[in-house]
Amino acid sequence: MEEAGAPYPWQSNVWAALTRRIDEGRLPHAVLLVGPQGLGKRELALRLAHVLLCLRRASNRPCGDCQGCHLVRAGNHPDYQCLTPAEGSRVIKVDAIRELSRTFSLKSQFGGHRVGVIVPAEQMNISAANSLLKTLEEPPADAMLILVAHRPARLPATIRSRCQTFQCHVPTRGAAGEWLRAHGHGEAAELLGLVGNAPLAAIALKEEGGVAALGTLLEQLSGIAKQRMTPVDAAAHWSKDQTEMVTNLLVSVTMDLIRVETAGAKPRISRLNQLPTGLDSSRLYDFLDELMEQRRLADHPLNPQLVLESLFIRWGDLYTRGGGHGK
Repeated sequence: MEEAGAPYPWQSNVWAALTRRIDEGRLPHAVLLVGPQGLGKRELALRLAHVLLCLRRASNRPCGDCQGCHLVRAGNHPDYQCLTPAEGSRVIKVDAIRELSRTFSLKSQFGGHRVGVIVPAEQMNISAANSLLKTLEEPPADAMLILVAHRPARLPATIRSRCQTFQCHVPTRGAAGEWLRAHGHGEAAELLGLVGNAPLAAIALKEEGGVAALGTLLEQLSGIAKQRMTPVDAAAHWSKDQTEMVTNLLVSVTMDLIRVETAGAKPRISRLNQLPTGLDSSRLYDFLDELMEQRRLADHPLNPQLVLESLFIRWGDLYTRGGGHGK
């Protein structure tokens, strides 16, 4: 387990709620941290785990000196497990949940909490979720489950109902940008409009080459709209590993276009004016539905080249059939 730092500023309310329950002895046996990706929910879960495993904790911070803290720092605390999809997989499998349940059935090595973190919890397959449900229905004493979910609706209702949910809220764009600039991520602040103001998602997108990728994508979309570039050529530019990023960028561009076209709002994406105007809003909504469906199916990807070709073809259709001013 890596040692978690202090909560991010936008987590202060949820962290205060969690630590208040620790102080009052009312922390439930299962916590579900929910909110968009890129808010640091995993780090928040790790900090909560660290506080619970500390043998001389204050309510909201570990002491840093006890044996529990030393083991946390070394990454080998025997009363802690963090479950994530195995390398090369997108799902958390049942064997991992069964091992967690087996550990929970044992006595704590230090007479304190046993803590399991599952992130992202919605990536459990059906068998894993069913196995976890058994543990949630009969939680062992002093066992604590911390689930992190970016898309909690994908979790079975039976699991959600057995956890106490804590919503992690997105900071305002101004607060997010200020934090990014103060921490040396000024360029990432320009990407906040693409990631719903989630600061860590903006940093991740920047590190993936998101600034250059957005510029290239907007040029491609403009070229396709004006029939100066074919969807096949546009798709061929991107590698297999970039398919998810391009799809997410397309979602952000489309959502911004909908805001501009339907409400006359100011674009959140500064270079959106590269695109031809006059699109039919109903067709934009249809295209957004297709993008969201493709993002949903990302756990079971088809041929990435064909996926992008199909999306770019549909983009071109918005102009050739939807009345946009593409020429």
